[in-house]
Formats: sequence, C-alpha cells, structure tokens
Amino acid sequence: MSNFSFIQITDHHLLETEDKLREGFSPSHALRMVMKHIAENTAGKADFIVSTGDLVEPETHETYQCAVRLLGIRSRAALPGPQKVNVEGLQDYPMYFLPGNHDDRQLMTHYLFPDSKAPDLYNLTFVHKDVQFIFMDWGPDTKACFFPETREFLRETLQTDLPSVIVCHHQVKRIGARWLDAFLADDIADFWEIVVKPGTKEKVLAVLCGHTHITYEEEYRGIPILGLRSTAFPFARADDFQILLAPPHYRYINIQNNILTSRIYKVPI
Repeated sequence: MSNFSFIQITDHHLLETEDKLREGFSPSHALRMVMKHIAENTAGKADFIVSTGDLVEPETHETYQCAVRLLGIRSRAALPGPQKVNVEGLQDYPMYFLPGNHDDRQLMTHYLFPDSKAPDLYNLTFVHKDVQFIFMDWGPDTKACFFPETREFLRETLQTDLPSVIVCHHQVKRIGARWLDAFLADDIADFWEIVVKPGTKEKVLAVLCGHTHITYEEEYRGIPILGLRSTAFPFARADDFQILLAPPHYRYINIQNNILTSRIYKVPI
C-alpha cells in the first residue's frame, strides 16, 4: 500500500512579463507567493507538485519564456516529467504540467520539455509509489471535448491493477455555475461510463480538476471530484461571470493505504 503526499496548483495565466496585470491581479506575484508558501510549509512533506493547466494566457513565445524564467526551469526533462523548478525557496523541486485550454501544446512542450516531441494531446501516465496518475487532455477549447483517442486512452489505462488518480484541466461534473457548466463536455456521460465501470471504479481514487478557478469537493457515484481555485484570479460560484478578490489556494493531497484525502491552503498575497 502506498503512502505519500503531493500538491496541486492550477490556472496560473502568466503574462509576457512579471509586472503585467490581468483583471487587476498580478498572476506572476500570486504564483510566486503560492510557491513560497509551499516551500515554507508543505514541500518537505510532499513528493511533487502537479499543475492542472492554463500555465499562460495568451499562449505565446513570450508568455512561456516568462513562465520558464519565473519557475527557474533549467533541466532537460522529457515528457511526462517531472520538470525541476527553482523558485521562492524550492530547489530542483519535481513538478508535473498538464496543459489547459489556454495552453498551446506545441509551445508548452518546446519550452518546458525541449527534448520531447509535442503530442497533439497530453494523454500521458506516470506511476509514483505504485499509484498511476492519468493525465487526460480535454483539448484546447474552453468547452471540453472527449476526443476518440482520449476515450481509448482512458479505457486502456484504467485496465491496470494499480490504484489511479485522474488528472484533468476541465471539470467533469456540473458545479452549479451556469456559465462555467456550459464548458462541460457534451458527452461527459461517456467519460463516467468508463470510470464507474465495475472493476474499474474501485481503482479510481479521485479526479483532480482545474479550469473553473473555484475550489470545490464533489463526487460522482462515490468517486471524489476535487476542483481548485486559480492562483491568478478566482471566480465566484455564480450563474454569471464574476471575479472574486480572494486569496489563491493550493491543495495538499495525501494517499495512504489507497485512500486519498486532502486539505486546502490559503495563501495571503
């Protein structure tokens, strides 16, 4: 049985330079403060960080160059990683990256994993201490799309005997905010049909999501669904677009004896 911890962060929306603002927020400063909090409070107890998408916005050479500088990425790691980050007290700290709808898969690979060939979709897996992590890519659009190749990838990877954590950018269930719920895949029922199949469901420890910029804990047929507030600018859980003035979150996750639990840290900025 496995026993380890890791950290989830999401939706950083980094700009061309660290001093630029979006919606009145400084995405670079906020991410630095999150990484500083991790370095000072949880990094020593966790094995790695996973970012669940939207590293930059817009997706340009300049924004990815800014991201690489901010995170202090110097290694030549290959996909799926981890990369090593050096920022705000973290030294060669392992970090995994899943793209979001605002990420360009070609540019992201070029700057973060320059020795790797860019996949059309980041449908990737890695195993850590006998737990399989499934990175599934819902595509580059705001609205999720369950591509045939992703469908087959998910079906095949869940045939393992290992306990698994599914890691997504897009949400996988309605969260009660009309404008955000419109981004749910039209065929989301097909996703859940694969995941809750008898003999498979028992191996899925949780689904981690970003995209909505909202922290939530839901479930579907007993499978935990964990959403997370953006490090850049949080949204309100409301029917219409609203931005909150609120501290960024990160999620500290522990897996012990194939049971996944987590807690949320608020980061003052």
